[in-house]
Order: sequence, then structure tokens, then C-alpha cells
Amino acid sequence: MARAVTCSTAWLELVGDILTSPAGTQPFPHERVADLLRESVHAACCSRHVVDRTWVDHIAGCWPVAHLPAAPPSGRHVDATTHPLLRWYATTRSSAPQVLGRVPSAIAPPQMVEEWTAFARPFGITHQLALPLAMRGGIEAYVLSRPDDDYADADLELAGLVLPALGALFRQRAVLDGISAARYDPVRSLGLTERELAVLTLLGEGLTADAMARRLRTSPRTVHKHLEHLYRKLGVRDRLVAVQRAREAGLLAPPPEGEEPRHGPALQAVNSLPSCSKVRSARSSVGAPRRVSPTARTPT
Repeated sequence: MARAVTCSTAWLELVGDILTSPAGTQPFPHERVADLLRESVHAACCSRHVVDRTWVDHIAGCWPVAHLPAAPPSGRHVDATTHPLLRWYATTRSSAPQVLGRVPSAIAPPQMVEEWTAFARPFGITHQLALPLAMRGGIEAYVLSRPDDDYADADLELAGLVLPALGALFRQRAVLDGISAARYDPVRSLGLTERELAVLTLLGEGLTADAMARRLRTSPRTVHKHLEHLYRKLGVRDRLVAVQRAREAGLLAPPPEGEEPRHGPALQAVNSLPSCSKVRSARSSVGAPRRVSPTARTPT
């Protein structure tokens, strides 16, 4: 219980720091995440893997640094035909954590497991625990490796508790990845957080609060809170004017040339409506509508 409480506190601090940090001030803290993952489950190393659409594995980072080779020796490809965990995710498309030793033999035959073990043991990899972060054409995941004891039920349960928060952070990172460095200057001047910038970016794409919540793996209520903060910082009261103001300030990229802004036609329609005074004037010039008797009959 004490271990769970300590880990929960550390993870809440990490997630809070990332979500509330000023936008554009620091890259995604992979090393800090990796160190906390290693500490949480007592792993020897944590590696980040990007598996492409053909299910070939690429190591994008490793902590401690140089614990694993950047490329497999002898030019051998690590893919879904050689790695039991990759075979598991390619076959099941599961988004849950998985332990290497728990992949069923129906998916990873014993010979495949033996060959992988012989290949990986020299690098101190005997037992592995994978946390899938994004499932697209392939998969992006953190993988925790140990040379000795296998992962227990408590380790797998803890990974399951941590994974939703990590997945949400990666969803946010994916939204912010396409933002140019020039856009961060006005963002900083307004004091937007990473989370607020992500919500603003999705607002510029025309997403509803519910759609933003699904994209960022959070609740619509939380999204509405971020929108309130954005409106206050932009000095506006609704999403249409917020997007217009954000584009004018350089917070959002302009729409592609020749394409109307997502909210442009709506704003134009509102601005083209006659004012209340004009409507009243038009009504007075026409006069009150003539009452028709309910007993009046249409001539035949």
C-alpha cells in the first residue's frame, strides 16, 4: 500500500507539472517519465519504441542512455515476427500493458520465445513490461526491462493505473507536435499552458468540447474549464471570436490559402444579420399584421 501511495503521488506531480507548464518552455520529459517508470516497477532500463506500419521496431530512446544498442547487432530486424510482445500487439491490437512472459503460446510459439530470449539476454533483457502509448499504423510504447525476476501482478496493475495518464500526455504531445516555433512567442506572452494551447489548437480545427475530450482523453467538463481560461486570457466570450482573435494574434496558424477559416462563414453570417433597430423599423413601416377571423372560410 505504501508503495502504491508513493508512486501515485509522484505520478500526480509529474502529470500536473506537464499540464500546467508554460507552453513551449520545455520538450516532452521522456527521461523524467522513464526514470519514474523504472523506479515504480524496479526495472533496469526503460526504452521508448516506435514501431512502424510494417511492425518493425525502432528504439527512439533509452534510459540509462546506451543501456541498449541504437540498432540491432548483425543487422537483425526486431519486428512482429521475432519479438513476442510485438506479435501480441500486432495480433490483438490491445491497448493494455502486457508482460513478455504472459504472451500466450498460441500467439508467440515456444521456438519464437526461445530465439528472442537468446538474442536479448546479452543486453540484460530477460523480462519485459510494455506500456502502449499510441496505437496507429503500428505502436509507440515504453518498454521496461529486467535481467532477473519477472514482473508480478502488482507491477502489471500499477502499469494499468499509470497508462491512462501517460496516454493522455502523449495525445496532447501529438496535438502540439505540428506547432511552429514562431507561434510560441505570442503563446508565451499570453501565458498559455501546454494544456490550454492544445485545447486552443483543437478549437481552431473546429472540434466540439466532447470531441476535444476524446482526443485528449479527458472529460468534457475539464475541456470547458480550459475554454473558460482561454476566453479570459483572449478577452472574448465565445469560441467563434476566440478562434478569430487567436488567428489575428498568431496563436493559430492561418487556414491554407484559398480555404475559408472554419468559423469564418459563421461569423460572416452573424455580422450580415440586420440590427434590431432595423428590424423594428421595417416592422413599423409595414404595420401590424391583419387578424383573420377564425370563422372566415376560404371561398370555393
